[in-house]
Amino acid sequence: MTESMADIHELDKLSPAETGGSDRCCHERTPHKWRLLLEPALVGSMMAINLGQTSLQNFYLRTACTVDLNYTADICDRGVGEEFRKAEAASQIVVSSVNISRSFIGCLLSTIILLFVGPWSDCSGRRKPLLIMPLIGMCVTTSAVIVMLIFPGASTVLVLYAVQIPIALGGNFGLLLAAAFSYLGDVCHATGRDVTRTMGTHRAAIQIAQVAGAVSGPLLYTHLGFYGVFPLVLLLQISSLLYVQFVMQDVNVNTENRVSVFNWKLPLKAFKSLIKSREGHKRKIILLMLLVSLGDRVLLSAEVLIAYMYYRYKFHWDDIMFGSFLAYKNIISFFGTLLILSLLKRRLKLSDEMVGVFSCLSNILSTSGLIATTYTYCVFVLPLLGIISQGSQVVQRPLLNKQILPTEQGKIYSVMGALQSAIQTLSSPLYSLLYSRTVSTFPDAWLLPGLGLALIQLTAYLIARRLRLKSNVADNDNMKVNTEDCCLDIEDKVIKNDLNSVELASEKCAEK
Repeated sequence: MTESMADIHELDKLSPAETGGSDRCCHERTPHKWRLLLEPALVGSMMAINLGQTSLQNFYLRTACTVDLNYTADICDRGVGEEFRKAEAASQIVVSSVNISRSFIGCLLSTIILLFVGPWSDCSGRRKPLLIMPLIGMCVTTSAVIVMLIFPGASTVLVLYAVQIPIALGGNFGLLLAAAFSYLGDVCHATGRDVTRTMGTHRAAIQIAQVAGAVSGPLLYTHLGFYGVFPLVLLLQISSLLYVQFVMQDVNVNTENRVSVFNWKLPLKAFKSLIKSREGHKRKIILLMLLVSLGDRVLLSAEVLIAYMYYRYKFHWDDIMFGSFLAYKNIISFFGTLLILSLLKRRLKLSDEMVGVFSCLSNILSTSGLIATTYTYCVFVLPLLGIISQGSQVVQRPLLNKQILPTEQGKIYSVMGALQSAIQTLSSPLYSLLYSRTVSTFPDAWLLPGLGLALIQLTAYLIARRLRLKSNVADNDNMKVNTEDCCLDIEDKVIKNDLNSVELASEKCAEK
């Protein structure tokens, strides 16, 4: 028995989590049936991340300035003047230096966790525990920040590791996304929903949350300080956790599963599932999308790690200006997602690969403009050039989802998440090192690797499109050969006056 056949039989072990599951699935296939899936949980958790992003960076820089460098709070909070600029540059170097080891350890922990829990979720059919883990990690992290604010004096090293370790042990936000998209794949398979549209809708919901968080975070910090931001962040995270716990239900549950999450064979099975032979060019397309996803993760992690310090140093922005820009950028990105789903996909019928190509070109244009400009008004024009730059994230997972079986989603997405954490283990320290060495002379240097990655992603999409077209031609040829064989078989039966065989051959031909 082949491995793919074994995966198909594995589906038989998965049973609906609720009684009357088959009737429910059939009912949900009707076009008018719609319900919330994971939008509230993803919106709450993403809003919490963006709400506290600039405040967390301010907390890091203030700790480095006042505790590690022993500057007075007046100098660290001044925002203008030569003395502040000197303290700011020194504080950014301290934070970037600690980030080198912090990022490595955090990504290593989340990589190990992803390799075990993802394959286990495929064996058990359970996605909910994988969603709960990172949300608990986020809640613990925010609670630790609140404690360190109440009892100040902790060094930059202690602060950064206290933030990193709990969320890393929870699998990081990468596990939350991997579990979310695995669950959405389960729902689409069970109900007949369109994969690209369902995942694109959730991506749009995330972007709305990013806008709301980016706008309100700096404003809350300006008027209420740290104590006005982080309690609200914690409330949003707890709300998301409660929604997953009490509202979300797993689609398929394998009640016969006896595999332990600590089984050392799980990572091996996951990697085998990723690289095993598949029909046509599916394996090559999976590996190409893996390459694209790794590039997206490197670019995203670098932006989260450095962007605030970069805009603060090069363009002299404060947290309100940066938050306003993030909100504006995410609004443009949201309309870009709508443009992709409504115009490029629905009206123009562009393939996922071509959407990815245009996305990479849009990203290259906006990044090149950011390197070249020194004016704030130009920075606000650039998101219009990059309006569909997030398209790669919209089409990447649907493209991958079309190449794999439902029972492989947890394995494939966990390996992807683990490899993303692994690549971030290398890229984040290197980006921090690059920025700390060039911030005083050429602060744009950290953007240059992103241009190279975008070109690699563009090439990957073009190759994936070529492979898909080849597979379509081969499938059409096989269908033509099967049809010709059926016709010859029918003709032979007619010549022999075997009417029963003619009828049977006709039915088989119709099935093919």
